[in-house]
Amino acid sequence: MSKAFDRYQEAVGKAYIDRLKQEAALAATIKTERRRQGLSQQELADAIGKPKSTIGRIEAGITVPRVDTLLAIAQVLHITFSLGEASTDTNDKVSL
Repeated sequence: MSKAFDRYQEAVGKAYIDRLKQEAALAATIKTERRRQGLSQQELADAIGKPKSTIGRIEAGITVPRVDTLLAIAQVLHITFSLGEASTDTNDKVSL
């Protein structure tokens, strides 16, 4: 890591940096999986009953989805999100 990043991490705390990394991984997984399945943001939004802008904000990392939204996305995309320790089974799972 760069010295600047180290100083930033010292200032805001490792837990904060870890949370940002988790949120970024979540956003990237949703976007990647949606694209892999050939769904547009609009199609995913329609499937979960949310506006397209919600999907765009989630994928851009601007907002973190509420649990009910996350569960709906996971169901539509047929993926599992788990909280806590990382699973040894990495197929279609993201650990937060």
